[in-house]
Amino acid sequence: MTQEKAFEIKMEWYWSKERAEQEWTHIWSKLWHMGPRVDELRESGDVMIHSLGHESLLFVRDGDEFRGYFNVCRHRANRLLLSDDGPGFTREFHCAFHGWRYALNGKRTHVPYQERFDCKALNDPERTSLKSFRVESFAGWLWFTLDDKAPSLAEFLGPIGPKLAAYKMERAQIIDYKTFEFACNWKTVFDAFNESYHFPTLHSEILAWGNEDAPITMLNIHSMMVNEYGAPSKFYPEQKALNPSLEALLRQNGIDPAEFKGSAKDVRRAVQMAKRARQEGSIFPYAELTDGQLSDAYHFMLFPGAQFNLFPEFYVTLRYRPHPSGDPEKMYFDFTMCAPLEPGEEVPQYQHRVVKAGSEPVSEVLKWGVRQHPVVNEVLGQDVGLVEMVQRGQRSQSFHGALLSSDERRIAHFHESIDDLVSGRRSLRELMASRQTEADTHSGT
Repeated sequence: MTQEKAFEIKMEWYWSKERAEQEWTHIWSKLWHMGPRVDELRESGDVMIHSLGHESLLFVRDGDEFRGYFNVCRHRANRLLLSDDGPGFTREFHCAFHGWRYALNGKRTHVPYQERFDCKALNDPERTSLKSFRVESFAGWLWFTLDDKAPSLAEFLGPIGPKLAAYKMERAQIIDYKTFEFACNWKTVFDAFNESYHFPTLHSEILAWGNEDAPITMLNIHSMMVNEYGAPSKFYPEQKALNPSLEALLRQNGIDPAEFKGSAKDVRRAVQMAKRARQEGSIFPYAELTDGQLSDAYHFMLFPGAQFNLFPEFYVTLRYRPHPSGDPEKMYFDFTMCAPLEPGEEVPQYQHRVVKAGSEPVSEVLKWGVRQHPVVNEVLGQDVGLVEMVQRGQRSQSFHGALLSSDERRIAHFHESIDDLVSGRRSLRELMASRQTEADTHSGT
């Protein structure tokens, strides 16, 4: 009996221009992606500019509807809104080059000197209305696809949709949103945040209060990983006495460490019970979540370019984008902190900017206010410091490919799905039909 050969991740996929173009054709222009938050478009005329690779995209609120348009005038391809990614407001779209105008519904409303054009072509909306793309809302975000024939968003999300819905993410608002620009392929960064095998080495401080052995569940083309917080890892030398990290966790949840009668291993359960006791009327979704979700970090990977790290009180969004330059060894990494606000709580308006990775300490880039989370800051800073080194190492003639552990099986699952689409072995619908949804490997308690 022959053993099935393991899927091979080819190193040139991380720098090949040809591969990047294939990914654009089969991944970025075909699948669903996360756009702006719904609450960033509050009034009719509010616009968000969002780049995806070489495309500049417009999300606009038109009355009660959300619309998506390519940021391109249909006359000679000038961009309609000339600013960088971010918010804006307009009552109509106006091309600064030749004066063409469009309503919020995308229809052409004015062309200077119309008599100089072919009447039939000018009156064809397929030629002169703004080119639109599909937009749907879910979990407080606008999602989009550039493919008119793609499955519905609900079908695309499949089993991951109900799991995310329990967190009531639509209640949250953006606390901070920054974009890091990395000198590496987008998949290099994606890989780094798609496994926990590196925790004991790179994030060893986690061992004092968290389990480094994270249960993994494949959810069709998506996946889930759970980091249990509130007890020392089996690799931590002290298993009974409280350590400073666990004491801080108790205080954060209204429990005085000096009066706590349990051991280090009892902290996680104590945190769960404390949150359960105050779930009634809480702005946080304690009542909708399992006991495990009250204490642990649930990390969801939404194929192909988004991840959510979810806690009851806040969540962190990681979004991956190919670089506008087309350089496969550059990418944009969006890091967004979201949280529901308690009654009377106000937060400053966030200031989005693009930061070259490594140019500033992460703790100075991210402005989270009362949601400041030193562990997340520290962990992210450690990862940011290494991914560009990984990109360089993948270029070495000495390196012949990754040797993955069981803790890294999400990486293989992710790359094999990409390769199935890029190679043409499967269409998106065929890929979704071929991928299994595993039973939840985390007990939820």
